[in-house]
Amino acid sequence: MDATDERVSVPRPIGAAAMSALGLALAAVHLNHIITGELPLSEMLFGGVFPLFLAAALAAGGPLLYRSRLDAAAITTTVAWGYIGGVALACVSLLVVAHQLAKGDPLHGSGYVVAVTATGGSLVGAVTGRYDALNRQKADYISSLQEATAALSGATTVDEVCSRAVEIANDVLEIPLTGIWLYDEDAEALRPATVADPAADAFETPPTYRPGNSLSWAAFESGEIKRYDDLSAHESRHNPDTIVCSEIVVPLGDVGVMNFGSTEPSRFDDLEETVAGLLGTATEAALVRADREQTLRTQRRRLERQNERLGEFTSVVSHDLRNPLSVAKGRIELAREDGDEAHLQAATDALDDMESLIDDLLDLAKQGRDVGETEPVSLAAVAEDAWKNIEVEGATLTMVDLTLEADADRLRQLLENLLRNAVVHAAPDPEIRVGPLPDEGFFVEDDGPGVPEADRERVFEVGYTDHDDGTGFGLPIVRRIADAHGWSVRLAEGSAGGVRFEFRFGGDRDESGDRPDRQRGGSRGFGAASGRRVGSVGRRLGRLPDDGTAGWR
Repeated sequence: MDATDERVSVPRPIGAAAMSALGLALAAVHLNHIITGELPLSEMLFGGVFPLFLAAALAAGGPLLYRSRLDAAAITTTVAWGYIGGVALACVSLLVVAHQLAKGDPLHGSGYVVAVTATGGSLVGAVTGRYDALNRQKADYISSLQEATAALSGATTVDEVCSRAVEIANDVLEIPLTGIWLYDEDAEALRPATVADPAADAFETPPTYRPGNSLSWAAFESGEIKRYDDLSAHESRHNPDTIVCSEIVVPLGDVGVMNFGSTEPSRFDDLEETVAGLLGTATEAALVRADREQTLRTQRRRLERQNERLGEFTSVVSHDLRNPLSVAKGRIELAREDGDEAHLQAATDALDDMESLIDDLLDLAKQGRDVGETEPVSLAAVAEDAWKNIEVEGATLTMVDLTLEADADRLRQLLENLLRNAVVHAAPDPEIRVGPLPDEGFFVEDDGPGVPEADRERVFEVGYTDHDDGTGFGLPIVRRIADAHGWSVRLAEGSAGGVRFEFRFGGDRDESGDRPDRQRGGSRGFGAASGRRVGSVGRRLGRLPDDGTAGWR
């Protein structure tokens, strides 16, 4: 930690050796006193054996310091206090010895008197130094934690908060086996959200905790921090074969829990439990804030999208619907004046155009919402169903099958719009091909005249059409269905010079927040839902498999 690095320190082995050397030196003096001195029993006990015991304790303090959780700076402080205490009391006793000598009444065994006081002073100094070192280390921990948790305030999503929190535990607190589980109210379970890289490397898939099956759930339910020095002694642990020996579980309010684990028994002390609790409190506050901000961003984006659609509908209603309505009114007036039924047919055609336009407008209004349940579907089978509604004489459809994860009804609508577009623009006798892309996706292409490169983005704009009978809604609908699945779509030149629509799995998520993320397809275009979806706080869903238990509690 940066704070401790600013203090003077020596390497741990040197500090521990210095403490042992001090104790051994004093022990040698006292042992010599016992062996060579002809002392009564009481003086032997209090002037020799007892000081020897204290010196031995001081010598044993070296290995204990080396194996302790104190950092190098704290060990240095403890040893320094021990030497200072010994020297200070030795100086005091020397003054007493000198005073008695000046009075002509020298003390018997004055050297041993100085050694006894030095031993007591060293022991008291070491104990005082350890207390001081612990306080300093606690202050350093908290200072480092405050600096690190400031990064949590900059996290804008729940995933970011979780990732930064486990990084702090790993880097600042030096606890590598750390993870966060978020509460999913619908499933009544704690699902894994994020684990630190060392933990991910050490264990298999993190488990999902449910009521009554883990210590983590017990801590979450009680709302109290739990520290377990020996997990093997707790029958309610999630995994009886876990390699984790000690653990701290910190509840994050009603959001979830944060687990700190170690493969060493009794790894954590009161200080680390306190610091883990402080990090948990900061993480809980950051999660609540990030979730609230995510909700507000999603609502804002949806509102912007709705306003955009309202503008589109207003344009269509004010312009595209008004034209055929004006034609119908005019023709009906003419039919009343001269009785010519041809005017009524023209009015009927205009009303049919309006009906078609309204149907397309309603279809467009439905797009951009989340897709329904997805499942593995056959591209060729869905394309064949769509072709039944379009098939015209002279047109041919060639298909190469592909299995992909999709909402079959929405995919059929997408393909139907593309096939109808090809029949209209590539006539007469169009040849249409549907098949897989080499890089996880599929295409639909025809052998028509194609689209100039400068206009390839415009074709997806609402209302854009180059055909007299077109409404300009078909391709915008295609894009929105693709977006809802998480696919990207681009228009390119086909192998026969016509139009080629290419759909690739794993397209960027629409910022409107209107659709879920979708995983890329596999080598054959098949992909299941993936990643994490986090709803409101208290309803957390971390989409990681929930059947793995190895290594976790």
